[in-house]
Amino acid sequence: MCVQVEYRASYIIQLLHGEVSLVIPVKLRDLQQKDKTAVMSMLRDPEVMRFLGPGRALTEDEANSWFESALTNPTRFAIAEADKDEFIGFCGIKQIDGVFDFGYFIRSEFWGNGIAAKACELAVERLSTEFDLDTVQVFIADDNVASKRVAQKLGWQATHSGSKDGEYGGYYRITM
Repeated sequence: MCVQVEYRASYIIQLLHGEVSLVIPVKLRDLQQKDKTAVMSMLRDPEVMRFLGPGRALTEDEANSWFESALTNPTRFAIAEADKDEFIGFCGIKQIDGVFDFGYFIRSEFWGNGIAAKACELAVERLSTEFDLDTVQVFIADDNVASKRVAQKLGWQATHSGSKDGEYGGYYRITM
């Protein structure tokens, strides 16, 4: 049973199998200079960075360098709240060591709102005309339970186990 109630015009509460989650409408856009404070905070958050890059929060200098590089050489889409245009995170494909890698990361204060799944849907829809999605790598660490739930919600299939950057996990195939 799914009951939808509009709340303050931009939030929808869904009741699914007794579970309530708040869904914030999102859009994909280019990264902007106005996003810097939010991006820097996200990159310096150890919980967000746990499964990304070096597996730790970035220093202020590293985060600043990362932001400037992402601003001048965009790879993944910025995720923003649809109504307020507030920066939430990143989603999309980035080439890493010659391999097309699909990933996403979201500011921790937005976790648990269905944003990752919706952003992934939007990104896959846009990217499906530019990439052969069968060649795109999606790696999810065994300990990354939330990302496993996102992959399951999207219907992505685990193809094999392996490791990446010292983490053990599974590789997934993107399905539409």
